[in-house]
Amino acid sequence: MGYGDLSIYGHPTQEMGPIDQLALQGLKFTSWYAAHTFCSPSRAAMLTGRLPVRYNFVGGYTVLIHKHYLGLPLEEYTIAEALRDQGYATGIVGKWHLGVNAHTDTDGSFLPHNQGFSHPATILPYTLFYDCDTTGVHRHQQNRNRCMIYRNSTIVQQPIKQGKLTATLVEDAKAFLYDHKDEPFFFLFSFPQVHTPMFNDVRFNKSSKRGEYGDQINEMSWAVGEVMATLSTLALDEKTLVIFLSDHGPHREICKEGGSSGIFKGGKGNFYEGGVRVPAIMRWTGVIPPGRVSSQVVSSMDLLPSLVSLVGGQLPNVHLDGENMLDKIFGKLELTDVNSGHFHKKDHDALKRDRALFFYCDNHLMAIRYKSFKVHFRTHPLASEEFILKNCPVAGVPIDTELHVEHYCNKTIQQEVPLLFNVEEDPGEMFALDWEDYQDISNEIQDILRKHQETLPEDLDGHGITSFDNTDMFVLPCCNKPYCICDFTSEPPCPAS
Repeated sequence: MGYGDLSIYGHPTQEMGPIDQLALQGLKFTSWYAAHTFCSPSRAAMLTGRLPVRYNFVGGYTVLIHKHYLGLPLEEYTIAEALRDQGYATGIVGKWHLGVNAHTDTDGSFLPHNQGFSHPATILPYTLFYDCDTTGVHRHQQNRNRCMIYRNSTIVQQPIKQGKLTATLVEDAKAFLYDHKDEPFFFLFSFPQVHTPMFNDVRFNKSSKRGEYGDQINEMSWAVGEVMATLSTLALDEKTLVIFLSDHGPHREICKEGGSSGIFKGGKGNFYEGGVRVPAIMRWTGVIPPGRVSSQVVSSMDLLPSLVSLVGGQLPNVHLDGENMLDKIFGKLELTDVNSGHFHKKDHDALKRDRALFFYCDNHLMAIRYKSFKVHFRTHPLASEEFILKNCPVAGVPIDTELHVEHYCNKTIQQEVPLLFNVEEDPGEMFALDWEDYQDISNEIQDILRKHQETLPEDLDGHGITSFDNTDMFVLPCCNKPYCICDFTSEPPCPAS
């Protein structure tokens, strides 16, 4: 989902919904950054609080595919493991995309139950690839090798039937909340929306004047509303911190299915602001005042140190790239009762401090965000607005593969002179600054880069977990070889009007 995809973030034709209400009831971020511009490394960074380059989550295709026999390293300490160790029930539904099998087609070595999630429910192990299309727009038929649903650690549907998928995830989420309403919990609702191919329950067909993409957002927003209503029913509003965010920017090159980056340049597949600056919202009734907006620079990697600090847990003894954002947003917080949500505030001067965010594509340093500035050392080829408008049909999506995002980091362009932008004054990154006029900033960036590089592993060769060499047909998930066709699910009831 792109920065400009929601009504609350300025989209002119997207309908308001429960996601927007979260922002009105809490805190909307305007400078929240994903750690990467693709799904797998971005999600790995979010769960670990660490740049993927630190644990060799690099190489080849950038994201994990069905043939990979590696995944998020089990020795990495995830948010779920940290909170589980503090006595939290940990659950997840939806998209995973961090690895499945290591040795056979059924071992599930990298699935959520081995990464700290004690209560995984309906899981999409990868994502909704083009190969999972049921509309005929991208593929004539599904490739069942790429399209399946797990229940805990078992395949229950192959290929995927998408129509009632969101409703199934909602029912799982509600069940988790009811089952764990009397204990602390961490629950990750990982939406498959708004990834291509487009899908939704028939109830949401033509629900948006924006088209199919808007229909998907409306269904996702409905799902958020259902979960929020359940929290209210269970009297958990004041005990629950709710965070909504995206893992990267929009896939602009697929036209009506691609989403919007708003005022920002770029999207999925590059590291301009449109690729990594994402919508993010927090709500905590009784703790976060309603209607707040924060321009504080925040990273998805901040979630692990922030949440672990919040519950009084122990941070892992590794180099973390994330920081405790709660100090910066709320001031220093002294926790009195984790279940009541009551705090005493102190040290309000701790609200803001400068920090640097580093962006990598494989082992290539792409960009740094520091203070008001963004410097690009390498860039991806970028389709211009004119090119997209010229090649996007009025209806449908383009077939021309030249429009699709570039997955391969070895095709990035080294800038002879790094591109420097003031992204607070020039958020569209349209006007590169002259380095000679910014020697002080140049010196500061060189200094923080040197210190950062001293913390990295020495053998950054780019040949890592997502390399094509780490694939094998023997690990393809299959529910009943050799057919790989099954359906052990029961469809949930239709959403109530």
